[in-house]
Amino acid sequence: MTIAPKKQIKIAIIGAGPGGLAAAINFLRIPFVELSVFDQATELREVGAGISINENTWRHLQLLGAAQEIEQYSNRGDGNKIDGEHRNGRTGELLSRRFQSVNPDAPPRSRIQRYKLQRALLSRVPEDLIQLSKKLEKIEETAEGVTVAFTDGTKAGTFDLLIGADGIRSVVRQYAFPDHKLSYTGKVAYRTIIPASKVAHIKEIPPASTFWHTAKTHVYTDPLDEGLFEIATRASESEEHGKKVSWGQKVSKEQVIRHYDGYCETVRQIIAAPDEWLEFAMFGGPRLESVIHHDRIALLGDASHPLSGAFGSGAAFAFEDAHVLARAIQYAHNHNRSVGEALKLYDEIRSPHYKSLYSVLNEFADNAKEIEAISPPLEEDDMIAESTRRNWKTSNDWIYKYDVTKVWDESVKELETQQSFQDLTLEASQRKVAVEADVPQALVSA
Repeated sequence: MTIAPKKQIKIAIIGAGPGGLAAAINFLRIPFVELSVFDQATELREVGAGISINENTWRHLQLLGAAQEIEQYSNRGDGNKIDGEHRNGRTGELLSRRFQSVNPDAPPRSRIQRYKLQRALLSRVPEDLIQLSKKLEKIEETAEGVTVAFTDGTKAGTFDLLIGADGIRSVVRQYAFPDHKLSYTGKVAYRTIIPASKVAHIKEIPPASTFWHTAKTHVYTDPLDEGLFEIATRASESEEHGKKVSWGQKVSKEQVIRHYDGYCETVRQIIAAPDEWLEFAMFGGPRLESVIHHDRIALLGDASHPLSGAFGSGAAFAFEDAHVLARAIQYAHNHNRSVGEALKLYDEIRSPHYKSLYSVLNEFADNAKEIEAISPPLEEDDMIAESTRRNWKTSNDWIYKYDVTKVWDESVKELETQQSFQDLTLEASQRKVAVEADVPQALVSA
């Protein structure tokens, strides 16, 4: 199905999380786009704790005009300030360390509270743009476009493009790819932010974002700004338990601390400090071969790559999606191409990137098997060190440094080169036909 280009393009975004907001900001800058944004929440608030700000996240915050909102919360220092560490969770031994960047084109620090990121993005969006309490129930496609229906009985449309930015449990993905299934990973995340005063008595807490690793799980700690302290963990739970967990449900400290008896004293004291936690069951799914459907629908962010938070960079991936999708729509419109052609260009750029990310996940799984197969078996501390060395190696830094703006520019350059070649080939073919038919050259040129 191909949609002919027209002066105004009606676009609907389902979901107003980081990815949906980034898409909205990008499309608001395109004059021929008529934009609608819907979210199922009754109010826009972030559920969770902190969110990672990597180099690619920062690049897009700058492009979106929201970086300054984040910069104000951090002091870059002189380059000697520790930004992140990896430690053995059993012994506390330091395995690796990095320092905070003083480069203004790099993030001031690696972690901020999620609401601050959302607030920074919302500052770039008109207050009345996002329609709340709109839980998507049904999608209908006709020759005219896409119509959406919500559980409150209302409908909206017809739209030339529907963007699914509705998270890992995306209703848009379920419609577009009904055979794609999510599954429980066997892990839950426990997260909380508490006053730093509650852990001030604990000795040897690193003054930086820190991963405390064991052979099967990890604990993450980070002293945030404004006198706060973040704790985020992973733990194994049964499938029966995982399927009962609602996203961000409150649980008691007793449910959490039982998982971390094998950690060092510092971590055990940190885990015991909060009185209440939020629990998140971790779901994931196989890679989608394509993130577009019927020249009408595009997936973005967690909806397009159900990676279950594997790289801690979901916001950056969503920002990259939003940038490419908006550029593709603009490029297609400027060259009198259809929305469907724009989506194909978007898919050609983004799907290979997700394939590369899933390849890294496969590498993690292979690493685990190889380490377990070492003979004689490694002692647990040696296993932790080897696993950390393999999975957090610098060769995977490309994930966080990836510059999709350059990829976009290179793709357009290649596309235009191909088009120029096709034009020259067509012109040569016309000349040949004209010569053979003895047609005056003036008529060929005309």
